[in-house]
Amino acid sequence: MELHWGWLIGIYLFLGGLGAGAYLTSFAAEKGVLGDAASLKKVGYYIASPVVAFGALLLVFDLGQGLRKPWLILGMFLNLRSVMTWGIYILSAFILVGLIRAYYAWKNKKSPQALTWLGAILALATGSYTGMLLAVVEAVPFWNTILTPVLFVLSALSTGLSATSLLAHFMEKGELKEGRLCQAHLALVLAEIIVLGLFIQRAASGVRGMAAQESAAKLISGSLAVPFWVILVALGLVGPFFLYAVNARKQRPRLQIQTNPPTLAEQEQAAAKLHHVGAAPAICACDAAVMLGSLSLRCLFVFAAVPIWNLTLG
Repeated sequence: MELHWGWLIGIYLFLGGLGAGAYLTSFAAEKGVLGDAASLKKVGYYIASPVVAFGALLLVFDLGQGLRKPWLILGMFLNLRSVMTWGIYILSAFILVGLIRAYYAWKNKKSPQALTWLGAILALATGSYTGMLLAVVEAVPFWNTILTPVLFVLSALSTGLSATSLLAHFMEKGELKEGRLCQAHLALVLAEIIVLGLFIQRAASGVRGMAAQESAAKLISGSLAVPFWVILVALGLVGPFFLYAVNARKQRPRLQIQTNPPTLAEQEQAAAKLHHVGAAPAICACDAAVMLGSLSLRCLFVFAAVPIWNLTLG
């Protein structure tokens, strides 16, 4: 007997993380962390709520109530002991706040700081919730660890950064400065690789039980090994990590003994000029690969699930 969680759940988890990460990307850009590209400060706000709302709609349909018994959806708001109920309130609040924040961005109006910060808190909660939804399932030891929400938050931040910077790149018509973006990409992808490696190592070692060990085996050498190693690890993590690292190294100003050292603005302009000689297409490809890897991470985690009753029945 298998756990009946399929593609729609994987896509829902992906979209929830992407929307949360997109909001936090524009929030960070607005605070001056990611450079001064005007579109980067807006794109994340534009896409955050619609993406999360569409993902929530997929979840409703996957639960089987969306078309057959829509009135039963109301019951999902009443079970306050359920993590899914908490998630519904978090998602609903985030979608509403995100839409209001997007309106301010679209109208080029200054948003109230309380609203912007509330959206950031709800975005972080949304990204965490996508991992908690799996982590609280005690019947699947592979998921049932604090590392699951940690990994999903890192992936959400990385995915949202990739989606937002990719769209912002085209909105800026090639003028987007990638110096700080590459550094942020590099840090997030590296952290994700480390946490994923620790996650798989602990599951494969048997520390979390035979069911978790069997789930890890499906990813490492079993039926899901090819998409795990090729799409997630090679294409979605390791490849982008090396390209971000190379690009970040090229953009780092060389240390020289100068009478008048360049200002920070001059360093960023030089880095941006170097970037646009030929690295932009590769960075865009990396952003797309990171998003594909993030989607595969969620789907693979769902498909690799081995519930404890399978071992009992076996």
